[in-house]
Amino acid sequence: MSPRNMLTFSEKRVSKNALITFFMGLGEIAGFIILFIMAYLSGGELSIRAGLVGCLLMLLAFFGVLWGIFSYDDIKTNQRFKISGIFLNIVVIFLGITLIMS
Repeated sequence: MSPRNMLTFSEKRVSKNALITFFMGLGEIAGFIILFIMAYLSGGELSIRAGLVGCLLMLLAFFGVLWGIFSYDDIKTNQRFKISGIFLNIVVIFLGITLIMS
């Protein structure tokens, strides 16, 4: 059997854009958890700056989704972090919409 016909067990590498999207989503989730804790400790009396931070986290999540979608076309890389990053950013968008509208 020639070496060209042998199976290779090399794993696809992880894209830098996928890692950026994933860690953006984790950071945004952490930001919303911090806002939840601050709102609970203050009895719901947060300043307008906390609302602005929530809006900025939502805006970052929107760009995180776009970043993940635009990096999705790279077939040579692993898709795991891309899908997770896009999902995390979508969760942050829904969290922001839910909390801002309530």
